Amino acid sequence: NDNDNDNGGTTSVFEEAVGDFMSSAGRFGFSDFEALLTTGADDRSLILETGSNKYHIKPQPIQASDIFRGSCTGNPPTERGYNSAKELYEKIVKKVDMKDEAALDLSLADVFAEQRSRLAEYLQLPKGSSVIICPSGSDAEYIPIAIAKALRPDAIITSGVSQLNEIGAGSAPASLGQTFSTHAPFLGRIDDMKVLTGYENIDGLFVDARTKEGDVIDAAKKLEEFTEQAIQNGKYPIVHGVFGGKTGVRDVDMPPSLEKGQKSLGVVDACQGRFSLDELHKWLAQDSIVLFTSSKFYQAPPFCGAVILPPSITSQLSSSNHNEVPISMLGNKGLGAFVTDKELPECLESWKPHLKQRATRNIGLALRWEAGLAGMEALASVLDQERTAAIDTWAASVINMIKKESKHLDAWCLHRSIISIRIAKTKNNNGGGWLNMEEARELYRWMSMNVSDYVPDADPDEKIALSKIAYIGQPVNVSESHAIVRIALGVDSLLAYLTDAEACLEEDNLTVRKLAAISKHFETLKQSRI
Repeated sequence: NDNDNDNGGTTSVFEEAVGDFMSSAGRFGFSDFEALLTTGADDRSLILETGSNKYHIKPQPIQASDIFRGSCTGNPPTERGYNSAKELYEKIVKKVDMKDEAALDLSLADVFAEQRSRLAEYLQLPKGSSVIICPSGSDAEYIPIAIAKALRPDAIITSGVSQLNEIGAGSAPASLGQTFSTHAPFLGRIDDMKVLTGYENIDGLFVDARTKEGDVIDAAKKLEEFTEQAIQNGKYPIVHGVFGGKTGVRDVDMPPSLEKGQKSLGVVDACQGRFSLDELHKWLAQDSIVLFTSSKFYQAPPFCGAVILPPSITSQLSSSNHNEVPISMLGNKGLGAFVTDKELPECLESWKPHLKQRATRNIGLALRWEAGLAGMEALASVLDQERTAAIDTWAASVINMIKKESKHLDAWCLHRSIISIRIAKTKNNNGGGWLNMEEARELYRWMSMNVSDYVPDADPDEKIALSKIAYIGQPVNVSESHAIVRIALGVDSLLAYLTDAEACLEEDNLTVRKLAAISKHFETLKQSRI
């Protein structure tokens, strides 16, 4: 068993990986707790030479004077989430002897069990459902594949994926069992690992999110044909539907699992977390598996995922005999590079011995989930109907602000709480057309900085806007003619809007004004080489 990692008390591979992430964060003066928030993850959480991760965010709350509208990408912890995670950290560190491995394992298993239970309660999951916790929405993709092998050990698996380019960049390769990062949570760097052990030879169909012109492609028909053909050819299709990709676009149909997962698995990618309870319950009622995260709308730090299993799949996994455990997939270069026994629910009891590894426990993931659950529980008393109405009025107000800056900005599309904006190239910016992906990346970076000193000819109002630090959603390449950036409401900003709409909208107004000022002075900023 390649999970038998007991190497006589020397440092485990996981402990080395945690050490690397901790020291990367430690160089910039982050506390042990803040550094631990980045661990048990992939390269997206790693603190880089800039002192922040690749999304320009740090493992601590932003300054009270800064603005955050980037929940569709990656979040710094909110004040509320940070405090909840810190409370859990102190409970684990102070109450458990960190050298007592057995006690630490038991303590963490209890934490994950309680978090699964709280998530089930918040989402009002139907009786008999179950929850698997995992490091992110990307590696969540590996779990339905292992479940498919447990349900149908003889299956030749093929994967159908919609909204390519608007789902997380790692989701498409992960849906084929391939690696998607330079790092895996429990292995650290994985430069030579291209496919997870046991996940070889999975093929698939990818349907783009949009045409070259930027129009949304309805993938339903293509995926329906893919499913029929796969079954005819004796294959087992895992069919995806996306309920809100990067720009918030939702596929028309969410695929069901056929014959309760005996013929196919339907997987709903709801990782953005922008859905109603009614929508979620409909997916589970058609036996779909749902991928979810609390690190988008619910603003946990990057990243923390979950796989929600409907009662029909849960009961089959509970009663599956030992021979149906997909052992070849559970080694430490397979699923064991991402999850341990502690993140699994009771229905996967038979998997747990194969995922138990010495000195491997994802405390960082537990802390991130604690931050996400704090956001969920703060919003729990607000009914879906009230949320939807608030989001609609917020979006209408922000779109009006964008229209006032129509010389520089265009509200290109709106889907629920994500507004996608294209940025004009003005006459000061090689006139005509819109910013492309490379240019939009520059704008995204400048939004997270005070750039007022680099634009001497900005007027006083523009100076105020340019000095504001505003974190937005990263650019998306949506057509040959342009990219977009995003303003997205998250749990914290929604709660702020419900408490004081005027103050919240003033932040949005400053964000929109800064976008317009950067559009106008793009060339000046570019030449400053900031």
